[in-house]
Amino acid sequence: MKILIKPTFFALTIPALTAIFAPAAQADEPPCPFYENRSGLCGYYHSEISPARAFADTVATRGKWGNPSQQPVILDVRSTSEYKAGHPEHAYNVPYPYIYQYCDASGRTVDGACKKSTSQIAQNNDDFVNYVKSVVPNPDTPIYTLCRTGVRSVWAANVLTDAGYTNVRNIWEGFVGINLTAPKVQADGGILVKPVDLDHDGKLTDEDKSGWRNHQALPYDTRLLPPLIYKPMAELYKMID
Repeated sequence: MKILIKPTFFALTIPALTAIFAPAAQADEPPCPFYENRSGLCGYYHSEISPARAFADTVATRGKWGNPSQQPVILDVRSTSEYKAGHPEHAYNVPYPYIYQYCDASGRTVDGACKKSTSQIAQNNDDFVNYVKSVVPNPDTPIYTLCRTGVRSVWAANVLTDAGYTNVRNIWEGFVGINLTAPKVQADGGILVKPVDLDHDGKLTDEDKSGWRNHQALPYDTRLLPPLIYKPMAELYKMID
């Protein structure tokens, strides 16, 4: 029996979510195939994939696959607010493990995420899987899951693999990414791990983060196209945003 992530209603920070939802070792559980090396979550989907490779496989080669059913599909599992602020072209928006986050007075970041969330609308596992089946009916179609930093997309990849999809990959660095770190040798020979200032401007900003939108600077879309948007959220989104 695999342990699935069960979404909660109240919003938590990503580190807290990772700690809470990381599967505990059980005596009757089979060994975990691998642990995703940043979140520490157990993974049993196919593998990781970089944003650059995902872009090459989906956007850059769109319409050039001999068998359309083998054309990889990106599933953006962020909320619609995040999706609206920027997403890979042609990516489906199917939120998981929550559909929408309510923000406090500090509002949202430039990529649509709450600076501080007060609560959230949870996504149901069965509803998530059934919706994916409606847009990607062939279980052998390559699916690349994407979220903001590569945690929600791990959970989604596991759920889809449990549902019978055979070729699910997690876009490891996410759409926004995180600040990277690197070891620095100190004068006394010690090693200090420090964040990397990629653009050498003396400060850490979004431009220093890994991911589709920032350091990799891949093209993205902001349109809400009806065939791609998460339909159960479309009407509600018009009312609350």
